[in-house]
Amino acid sequence: MVKKYEKSSWGIVYRRKGDKIEILLLKWINSKNKEEFVLPKWKIEDGEVAKDTAIREISEETGLSSEYLEIIKFITKISYTFTAWYLKENPIVNKDVYLFLVKYTWWEYPSVREEERFVDYKWADISNLDKLKLRPDIISIIAKNKPYFI
Repeated sequence: MVKKYEKSSWGIVYRRKGDKIEILLLKWINSKNKEEFVLPKWKIEDGEVAKDTAIREISEETGLSSEYLEIIKFITKISYTFTAWYLKENPIVNKDVYLFLVKYTWWEYPSVREEERFVDYKWADISNLDKLKLRPDIISIIAKNKPYFI
């Protein structure tokens, strides 16, 4: 059995719109060809630190300029294991994910990268997230970190 280890950075990207707080979600076609909303994320490259990966990947996956993305807080590290059925030899992947709260301070529109299987984006009001299917369950993470959404 083949095993792999991966490290990634994710960002909960938010903006203030009036008295509302919205987070940026990307609509993605998963390996089972189903649509789901996810956070911007990707693998940490050799020699790169997690917070730099978060900003780089958010910018690359959304088209938002990195100069308007500000890390407010490191939230948590999430570890999980899965079988990568979509890869040769179907390896077991042990993954560590570093999750950051990232403030967006401008108003340009995101653009999705279709080559990454992204099909759309949504600025979602954090008070209505329970109506969406989200991966991972970020609702409880947001609730614990609400005071940091400055």
